[in-house]
Order: sequence, then C-alpha cells, then structure tokens
Amino acid sequence: MHGDTARAPRPAAVYNNAWRGAAPLFPPLTEEVRHILGQLPEVLARVWPLSAAHRRSLPDDVARLSRLLTTERAALDRPYWGTPAFVSAYLYYFLPWNLVRLTRLLSAMPLPDPHLAVAQGGKALLLDVGSGPLTLPLALWLARPQWRQAPIQVLALDNSSQPLELGHTLLKEMATLTYHQPWAVQTVRAPLEHAARQAAPLLAGGQVRPWLVSAANVLNELRFGKRGGRASSLDGYEDEMDAAGQMGVVDTYNADDRTSVPGQPMDPEERPDDCRQEKLVRFMDTLAPLFRTHGSARGRSEGQPAGPALLFVEPGTRLGGSTIMDLRQLAVEGGLTALAPCPHQADCPLLGRQGGRTWCHFTFGSEDAPRWLEDLSAEAGLAKSGLSLAPLLLSPVAAPDALSGVEGQGRKTSGAMQARVLTAPFAVPGLAGRGRYACAACGLLLLEDAEGLPSGSLLEVQVTPDARRDGKSGARIVRRPGGSAPVAAPSSGFPASRQQQPFPARNSRRPQWRDGKAGKKS
Repeated sequence: MHGDTARAPRPAAVYNNAWRGAAPLFPPLTEEVRHILGQLPEVLARVWPLSAAHRRSLPDDVARLSRLLTTERAALDRPYWGTPAFVSAYLYYFLPWNLVRLTRLLSAMPLPDPHLAVAQGGKALLLDVGSGPLTLPLALWLARPQWRQAPIQVLALDNSSQPLELGHTLLKEMATLTYHQPWAVQTVRAPLEHAARQAAPLLAGGQVRPWLVSAANVLNELRFGKRGGRASSLDGYEDEMDAAGQMGVVDTYNADDRTSVPGQPMDPEERPDDCRQEKLVRFMDTLAPLFRTHGSARGRSEGQPAGPALLFVEPGTRLGGSTIMDLRQLAVEGGLTALAPCPHQADCPLLGRQGGRTWCHFTFGSEDAPRWLEDLSAEAGLAKSGLSLAPLLLSPVAAPDALSGVEGQGRKTSGAMQARVLTAPFAVPGLAGRGRYACAACGLLLLEDAEGLPSGSLLEVQVTPDARRDGKSGARIVRRPGGSAPVAAPSSGFPASRQQQPFPARNSRRPQWRDGKAGKKS
C-alpha cells in the first residue's frame, strides 16, 4: 500500500435538474485536500510506522476490526487501542474515511468565525469531546484553510490517552504539509461529562473564550454509570461505516413505504426514547457552565456570542439519526437555535413520524476518496459506494426566522421558505420525474422531479396555501419550477387521521441552556 498523488474525483451521476440555486451540504473536496489525503499514508508512516508484517496483514486487520465493532461486539472485553494491529487498522482505514466525510461536511457548515469569539489577543476554544485521534480537529484543519492561522486553542478529551497523543502528532504533521504552525492543542484523558470542568482552567483568565464544542459519534453511545463516559471512544463511526461497507451501499430506498433502510438498523424501540432523552439532557447539563460563565453580557465585548456553538455528528443509522432528532428537539425547547442542517426552528416533522419510519440523515458518494483508500477498502472486503451521517449545529444566538414571519411556535404554513432535501429519489404516481422528501418550516415536503437535487441540498421553495398533500405521507407537494400541476394525488397509504395527526406532546423536561439555566424546568 502506498500513497498516490492528487487525482480528479470521478464524475458523479448527472441529472437534468429542474431546480436551480440549491446549496450543497457536502461540497466536493478541494484539490489541496485531495492531495493531502492522497499523501496520508506517508504522513501516517511517520506517526505510526508499519512493519513489513503489519503492512501485509493490514487488509485482514481492517476486516477483523470491522467485525469486532459490528457483528462481534460481545468480544469487546478490552479497548482495542491496546492491540497494535487494530491501531494500524483504525489509523490507516477508519480515520481516513472519517476525514473524507467530515471534511466535506465542515466545509459547508455555517460555523461561527473563531476571530469573532475572542477579544484582541485572546484565543477561541475548540472543545472536542470523545476526540479519539483528533478526527474532527483534523477535518476542520482541512476544511477551513482560512482558519489555520486563527487563534484557536484545541482541548481534546477522550477516555483513552493513546489516540489523543497520536492525533496530536498527526495534526503537527498535517500542518507541516500546509506550511503552517499547528493550533495549540491540550489533550486530557477524561469522560465526556467532565468536558466543561476540564475547560474551566483555560477559560478562567478570560483570554480564552468558548467558541465551538464538538462531539463526533458520542451521543449514540452515552453511558452514565459509576464510571461515566462511553464504552469505547470511537465505536460509533465503525458501526455505521462498516455496516455500509459490508453491504456495498449506505442508503437504499424502499419504494413501497419511502423510508430509508441503511443496512440492518437498530430499531428505536430497542433503546427507549425516555431513557435516551434523559441521557441527552444530562449531557447538555454538563455543558451549561460554558454558557453560564461566559454567556452573560457582563464581561463580554460587543458583538461576541453568548456562548459556544455546538456541533454534533452522528452515524447515519436509525439510532444516530433519531438521537440527533431528539437532541435537536430538546435543544430548541431549551433556548438554543438549530442552525444546520435544519432550515427552520419548528418541530421536526420526522419526530411526528410524518413520512413513515425514516429519520434525519444525509448521504453522498465516495468519489472524493483517494485511490489508495479505495484499494485498501476493496482488499479488506469493505468497498464503499456511499457515506452517510446525521449532523446538527446549534447556536446560542436566536435565528431570524424564530423572531418574525412565523406562525404557531415557528411553523410557517405557506409562502417562500427554505427546504433541506432529505432522501434518495423515488417514483410517485401522478408526479413528473422522481421525487424527494424535504424538510421545511411547514413540515414535510414532496419535491416533484427532484432527482437532480443531492441529499442535503438547501434551496428556497414556494409552498402555495392550497398545496396538495401526498396521500401516503401527508407531505405537501411542491411542483417543479415551471411544471404543470400534478395529475392526481397518489392513493393514500395512511388513514386520514394519520395524515393530519399533530406532533405528539414531548414528555421531557425542558432545560434552558442558552442563559445558563440548565436543569431547571420551564
């Protein structure tokens, strides 16, 4: 196995797109990033050299680790970071795939500018919990070259110290490739619920201010017991990525019920919602000091935010996506704003089971991956045709659509509004082309002739007051621009009461995080 030079990405499928002006959620990787990822094996060889024997066994080691983290999880009686072959497998296979998808995501996410979070001469704190080998900070370095010289202080927490140390060294090596000094990094072995406590000494002097709290593949593995933390620091990505690799596809589509079916997902009923919501509330409670200490107007310069933005990225599985949906509901009820990918602050239509049993997640092709990584994946029997994830960006700043032009707790009923494409395309009787579901302030939409809109695309749509509803999902039908009216509404798959069913009442306490009042009932 060896690195390769930058290569042009394989062209994605081209469709006749009836919709214009859509912004992608996953822009293609830049030429610089593709070049760096192409050289990643040489960089990794300086951080974690492979012996000749380990180099030969690497595909088998990748396959073994994949099975251990998916179908053979009962054998995880000790951390796999203690096994050199598994460390090699993670660094040379799982980490690069994570960088591919996170870099594409972070290049489009509306993250706050770190320069605006700090006073003159200060630093912006990136608090990354469950950091592993600093995967998210590494992806941010690749995705935002304009921030490589920004005054960013990274505090990375994980239950295991070895991946943190390896990631810190890898960031230094990557910075050398881009001819920059790396960000200042402090690594701490600690459970995720101690994140704010570990950040307190850095924030005490006022020169370092909280800018961004990130957690990738942490929420779906929350464990709150005597020891706290997670069962393993990195398992979330492997669950989703290897299930996808083994099946050759991340997101298939059931044309009969129009629900996403990525592999063999865990049913939500296997993890009771009340238990999951309570764990999410308790986790968010632990972050409250970051808003309470630094969120008041006193001691803050004009224009500085009331607290850090919060970025969560989960696997695109049913468990990962439904966890993100629950967190979003709790966060908005608690006073935070969902910046992305959500195009509104109203209730999530998927939580009300509108559209069936689907969940919030997005998919994109693997064409940006370097050739060496695709070759290794094929040798390990884990070739991929796509990637999937469920992200959420929260802000303490109120969104404009939460302040005006909304009806009934932020829900618009008609007019111009933003919509986020959710699903793969599917045929709908009576509609032109192939449709896609999209999420908007009025609820679930069914976009006509939308095959040319990739999953995650953000666009402005016009919803008429008398928009017809899809008989199967109850979604409002939005005609393609310049198209004719639908011939007929598809036959109903649900009873009328299901189509018009209101969103269920949420039986959960509603913490107020933005103003530092976490834990208090409203």
